Amino acid sequence: MKDTDINELSTVQENTFVNEEPVYFGVLAIDSAVSVNERYGPLIDYLSSEIQRPVELVILSQDNQFTKVEEDTLDFITNNPLAAVQVQRLYETNFLLTHTRPKTGTKFSGLIIVDNDSKITKIEDLRGKRAACVNFQTAAAGCTFQIYHLLQNGFDPYKDFSSFIENKSQDNIVLAVLNGKIDAGFIRTGQLEKMVNKGLLTSLDEVRIIDVAEDNFFYSHTTELYPEWPIAALPDTEPDLVHQVQAALSKLAPDHPALAKLKADGFVPAVDYNQLHDLIETLKLKSWDAGNNAR
Repeated sequence: MKDTDINELSTVQENTFVNEEPVYFGVLAIDSAVSVNERYGPLIDYLSSEIQRPVELVILSQDNQFTKVEEDTLDFITNNPLAAVQVQRLYETNFLLTHTRPKTGTKFSGLIIVDNDSKITKIEDLRGKRAACVNFQTAAAGCTFQIYHLLQNGFDPYKDFSSFIENKSQDNIVLAVLNGKIDAGFIRTGQLEKMVNKGLLTSLDEVRIIDVAEDNFFYSHTTELYPEWPIAALPDTEPDLVHQVQAALSKLAPDHPALAKLKADGFVPAVDYNQLHDLIETLKLKSWDAGNNAR
């Protein structure tokens, strides 16, 4: 049995299982622990029932997601693709599945947003402005996708913004743009729509997206499209357990109650993540020189 901090776990299952040894499933929090429990709790309950073992949710942060894997306190992990690929490069995790979502499938992207009344209309106008993103090393569509996009377009965010700071909440990044605390914010596709649904925005028209990509993707976006969050098994996870979890998740129908809060259609075999390896190596992020590049 693996050791972990009980404070990071969801409510313990009360069922009687064939095998009582817990399975630890790590999920990266991009907003709050409460939100992670709401979204992934039903899926965790479903897995417990299917594999007849108690599955416990371990909520991860941008900072501790690497140490939890290194300490071997997890059996499975799902996190943003940038962090996931870096974990894979460092610790040889095995990508099993990829989330697929309504209307967007297995892809998502990053946005650079400004207040709708801002005079900023193009990348060059960002020079000398204030910006914020989630995390410079491990946030995907909340930071590094946009950094990569700007660098490809001749703009160095570390030199050309007057200030460039981290803010762990994408909600707060959007609100900071609207309140005039920053001029530009980096967020993921779907974030604005989520805030409208939560009542944090009255309309999508409150902000404007800079350098909108010309494609047919469901959401307007700035950066290129990247693969969605994977689900990975740690190297020491029992092969039979890996098979059971993969099979249980793969057979979920889009209308299954376990997926409702997750805003997902289900899970498909892991897609190609080489695009992230290229980004990591170009930007020299946390795992850029790892001996195992997992390609």
